[in-house]
Amino acid sequence: MKKGWLWVALALLLAVVIAAWLGRRALPQTQPAAAAPVPALVIVAEPAARASAPSLVDRRSAAAAPEPDTPKVDVSKEFIDVCGVGRVRRSELERRDSQPAPAWAQALEQQSELGLAEVLKRLDAGSVKQRVAAAVLRGDVQAAAQLAASANDAGTYRLGLRACRKDAAYRAAHASANQQRDPLAASASSGLQMPEMAAPGTVPHACAALNFERLELLDPDDAWPSLARLSDAQQQGDEVGVSQALYQIAQRRRLAVNARALSATLADVVGAEPTPGEAWALVMAVGTDMASTLDASLSNVGRSCRPQALRDANRRQLCEQVTRRMPELVAEAMDSRVLHALEERMGLPHSPQALSREQFEQGIAALSEDSMRWMAEPTCANVSDMGRQLVLQSRQGELAWMRANMKAKPTPASVPR
Repeated sequence: MKKGWLWVALALLLAVVIAAWLGRRALPQTQPAAAAPVPALVIVAEPAARASAPSLVDRRSAAAAPEPDTPKVDVSKEFIDVCGVGRVRRSELERRDSQPAPAWAQALEQQSELGLAEVLKRLDAGSVKQRVAAAVLRGDVQAAAQLAASANDAGTYRLGLRACRKDAAYRAAHASANQQRDPLAASASSGLQMPEMAAPGTVPHACAALNFERLELLDPDDAWPSLARLSDAQQQGDEVGVSQALYQIAQRRRLAVNARALSATLADVVGAEPTPGEAWALVMAVGTDMASTLDASLSNVGRSCRPQALRDANRRQLCEQVTRRMPELVAEAMDSRVLHALEERMGLPHSPQALSREQFEQGIAALSEDSMRWMAEPTCANVSDMGRQLVLQSRQGELAWMRANMKAKPTPASVPR
């Protein structure tokens, strides 16, 4: 199961870059086009396509991450310590496409594969939810769906349903790419080169047994099924379905912390002080989680509540109801930024859970800085620290972790508590 340790790790930084890019480009005016975001994110975490992900990161990171926030690396140090490898010349850490992977990279990749294999053993020996998570990490959607179908736990069922939706989105994106004469034409026009999509495997027929209705019976207060319906209605151009989904969201009391469902499940089987191997396994899980970031996301509410849509009195009423409900639902920084924009758009007072653009960018910059630190200095201490951060983010939600992080690093424009 070769993933390419460095390229998988870069998926985490990619998530930060995407959040910053969406925060700057999509708010407070509009959200990206309905069909564009999901396939791009899905591609990154598909096992066969991960090796191409660095081109996406390399081209976007410099433009999306503000230069003043980039951590300063002591370039005067000729050698640095690489976890599990030893001292390596700093110059050898630079990526060279035309050359084979150096020995240090091969050693780290082996370390990440051994760490993932150990975590998968623990998941396989655990609860049904943990076994579903193991199947998802292996890319076995059929097994994940079969296990989840009979589950009476909403979290387990949701994990399987989300894997099925991600698989379906990837298949649709792959089919669309094959129908185009030049699959890269659209992305090339924006300066973003998309990686080549690997052909999907066998269709997971067990996914047909999973549905929103069953999940709603298991957890009636969860807004996730309604948000998923909103995503589907938007991509289909179904305005009636959009209005129905908005109404349903406004009736829900909470949103299960599903954005990091897989990494949160992994966090339950790693130690309080994750080993480097466990940390790499967590990075793998986060990369898979981030592939579904925009599916069933509160960010999609902003797309349905654009200024032009609010000219319709019924839509405006629905959007206002959802906006008033959203403070109880947000857990991710991007959703909190959307909330702030919607409150402004509706003329509502800002809730404590909302982040202004300045606060959002400051928090994302801090998150990016932490990610860059362990990537620039991959010592065992830094890699394990990265694992601890991922555990906290998966359990608390990104927004809560960001607030705690900003409290520990106070600045004049710190994120509100």
